[in-house]
Amino acid sequence: MSLYYEDFPADDGAEPQLPPLLTAVKVPSGQNVMAKALASGATAEVGTVFYGEDTDVTDIALILGPEVPLRKAGQMLYAMMIGVGDAIGALAPPEVIVAYQLPGYVLLNRGRAGAVWVAVDPAAGREDVPSWMIVGVRIDMAVRTGNEDVWRDESGLEYTSLAEEGAGFISRTRLIESICRHFLAWVHRWQDDGFRPLHDLWVQRLESGSEMVLADGSVAEWVGLDEDGAALIRLDGKPVGLLPNEFESVCGPIGLASLEGRQ
Repeated sequence: MSLYYEDFPADDGAEPQLPPLLTAVKVPSGQNVMAKALASGATAEVGTVFYGEDTDVTDIALILGPEVPLRKAGQMLYAMMIGVGDAIGALAPPEVIVAYQLPGYVLLNRGRAGAVWVAVDPAAGREDVPSWMIVGVRIDMAVRTGNEDVWRDESGLEYTSLAEEGAGFISRTRLIESICRHFLAWVHRWQDDGFRPLHDLWVQRLESGSEMVLADGSVAEWVGLDEDGAALIRLDGKPVGLLPNEFESVCGPIGLASLEGRQ
């Protein structure tokens, strides 16, 4: 019997109770949450949190209204990854160690359990303020069979889930609520103190020896993050800086397209 449980078990049929700045919108089972958010990105209110009805996965897409140029707006990827890590850390047993891997994977005890990614207004250049941005999150909650290859690649890391790591008692509703609260806390920290606190904690949790696997199967050497949050990698001996919204175009889809088979 686990010593960890929810004092007030969530009803996964109920709408998540989110902070005042956020509004929950349920996406029916079988529909792609990120696709729904993308279809609404230009018209949905800032702070809308689309979430999937299915309870064996936590699937959310949060609409943001950036007030900084695209080269800095992508820092919200790191705020969300840290928020997800803090949310799981607050709800799961201490044996569940959260780490990150490029370009946006969330690891539980060195197994891939989900991902975070961003999408932005394609008309925005690096120095433009995007008219909209979406941060997507997908975390597997339950033990699954059949689709695990989505989370595997040549790095040797395998698929896992909260249930497989001993945290199956966490409800999807509670995790959505916790992720949103922790994400907002880090956004406020970012507004007050800049990117440095996020940079330091994200790098601290980065999987040791992390590399970036590209869409063609090649592996780029990880160098670090620059002051704007671009991932610095070395390709064919040459340094390259990639903004978070460019990760999928270089590494292949980790968010929307790669998860179609898991709907």
